[in-house]
Amino acid sequence: MSWQVGLYVAAVLIPLAAFTVELLFIRQLKRFNAYIATGAVGLSCLLSLVGFAEYYLVESRGVFSVPHAGAEAVRPLVWEWSADWVLLAPEPLEGIGGAPTRGLSLPIGVYVDNVTVVMFLMVTLIATLIHVYSIGYMSGDPRFSWFFMYLSLFCFSMLGLLAAPNLFMIFVFWELVGICSYFLIGFWHEEKRNADAANKAFVVNRVGDVGMLVGLGLLWANLGTFNFQEINEGLRDGAGHLHIAAGVDGEKTVEFASAEDQPIRSIPYWVLTIAGLGIFAGCVGKSAQVPLHVWLPDAMAGPTPVSALIHAATMVAAGVYLVARFLPVFTPEVALYIAYTGGVTLFIAATIAMVQTDYKRVLAYSTVSQLGFMMLALGVGGRAAGLFHLLTHAFFKALLFLGAGSVYHAVHTYEMPVLGGLGKRMPVTATTMLIGTLAISGTPFFSGFYSKDAILAAALARVWESPEHALLFVLPVLGATLTALYMFRMWFLVFAGEPRWPVGSVPVDTSHNASPSEHAHESGVLMAAPLVILAFFSVFVGWTIWAGLPFDQPILERMLAHGEPPGHVVPHWVHWPVIGCSLAILIVGVGLAALYYAPAGLPFFPALRLSPARAAIAFRPLYRLFINKWYFDEAYNVLLVRPCLALARFCLRIDKVLIDGFLNGSAAAVAAFSRLGGLFDKFGVDGLVNGAADAVYLAGNQSRSIQTGRVRNYLMFLAAALVGLFAGVFAWVGG
Repeated sequence: MSWQVGLYVAAVLIPLAAFTVELLFIRQLKRFNAYIATGAVGLSCLLSLVGFAEYYLVESRGVFSVPHAGAEAVRPLVWEWSADWVLLAPEPLEGIGGAPTRGLSLPIGVYVDNVTVVMFLMVTLIATLIHVYSIGYMSGDPRFSWFFMYLSLFCFSMLGLLAAPNLFMIFVFWELVGICSYFLIGFWHEEKRNADAANKAFVVNRVGDVGMLVGLGLLWANLGTFNFQEINEGLRDGAGHLHIAAGVDGEKTVEFASAEDQPIRSIPYWVLTIAGLGIFAGCVGKSAQVPLHVWLPDAMAGPTPVSALIHAATMVAAGVYLVARFLPVFTPEVALYIAYTGGVTLFIAATIAMVQTDYKRVLAYSTVSQLGFMMLALGVGGRAAGLFHLLTHAFFKALLFLGAGSVYHAVHTYEMPVLGGLGKRMPVTATTMLIGTLAISGTPFFSGFYSKDAILAAALARVWESPEHALLFVLPVLGATLTALYMFRMWFLVFAGEPRWPVGSVPVDTSHNASPSEHAHESGVLMAAPLVILAFFSVFVGWTIWAGLPFDQPILERMLAHGEPPGHVVPHWVHWPVIGCSLAILIVGVGLAALYYAPAGLPFFPALRLSPARAAIAFRPLYRLFINKWYFDEAYNVLLVRPCLALARFCLRIDKVLIDGFLNGSAAAVAAFSRLGGLFDKFGVDGLVNGAADAVYLAGNQSRSIQTGRVRNYLMFLAAALVGLFAGVFAWVGG
């Protein structure tokens, strides 16, 4: 094992060690758990930074000097180590037909390439900032220590998933991430709403994981390996094309080649397609894509730092990461399905976010929409673009969620209609959230501009090749426009203008008649400092080497694209029309938000201010569709939840009436028979034995009077007995 691999092994295991210590000594450590957890993830971040510097500044310096790294034929540097834990047979055994076998073995190891290096640094950096923020945000919570213990396990699970070299380890850490999210979403489980949200997240993700298990099983059964590098390289050639051949009876198959490019196995094309759909089903659940997106908005029931961690750097990122890792496994049909799933998701989630009044739910549906952008990019072949947006989104979405937590910490409400004017009382939070809003809206010189430009360019390149799929470009354009609209709507309603109170019948916990904004205050340094750091990265993480000017490929995208086959590189000319389109999107989205929600309308056209209430009336059918979240929850309630509950109640009645009735009736019959047996034993058997004993006792008691102790009486009885005896003998002889 090289020292670089050891670096990443340590980065994975340090949070696990912290979790173990926190769990064993939670009563003794108490609040010190927070510092152990924060120090552990901070140390993992430091190790990731060392690995990042070693990888890009020492080992792969060429990636910075090539304008489009994806055009290279050179493979990215890989640090790896692997081993097998053999459970059933430590020595080779002779199997069927004399073939050697090793029994059951579990592959473990570490795989570090350009994607792993960048993802590790992003996850550990954001997790460290969220830990620091949580020390201030959760300071008064009675389960303060438990919260940080769960965070340590969560970080270990995600880092293990990133470093996993095979399907087995990926699935293990995949499920660990899911169970950690269950613990954290339902952290305040005393309220039924929070417990229901945790259950919903757990159940919905298990639905997707069933498909994932099917996909992984098909790949293992047909290819005989768990190693995703072997699978990716064995199914495709150097240009990124599948090894398609004609199988038995003309059935199309995909050959699986060895490292020497010699076919060793084959898998039917339709089986590979189903396997790809199965793996994507798991990613649909984890990354909240339609139709399994319904759990993510409800996950807001957990503490705000949990929302930031889930939405930015851990759980939802896992699905996008896995799709990117397995992109070579997906057939063109599966890739197209992924692209359309992402397109539909980003549009539906954006329309729902546009009408929400809870600013935390606005951010939740925004996350669903942005994940749709990433999936669309991956589906159209823009692997680097999708991962690039995953990284930029992680920074500005973590910033926005932590900013939302800072707002709630000050006003104790999530309802935007009763707020306003917070910019004057919370300048740090307002400024940093404005930076996050500008970034997610695709404003030039902010990170989101470059990653969205990359996605739109990949979509346009695909549509240019296949005009019949024009929707793959139209949907992200509409989604990006709505993103700028609802994000600036949120910022205007929360921070701009003057405090508003009361407004309609919005339920808000308040004991005074003033707006919650009147008593707002800026958060402490533990909460404000992470906001400033994340705001910095939200601006600069997407820049090129030319001070952010869009004349070159951004550094981060170049790192992620290093080693991709030439066929996956988006033509550079596509970016120019996309830049013009992005600017038009921004102007339209921000302009509409200002017309409807800015306190004074447009700066130069104040008379053009529009009324959101009138728009809701004018477009009532659409408004009702959006405010009811496209009726997904209602449909699931009618089609799945109610039938399942009805079936459960039916099974309960069967259990009570038939099964319990039969068992209880049998028990009652046995008890009655036992009572009868007891009566027979008492009055029959015991009566007979006791009666005989009583008779013997009575006879003995009566005959005792004969024993007088006088010899004269005994001689008289003896003489009488002899007379009687002789009389009897004579009578018998004479007869």
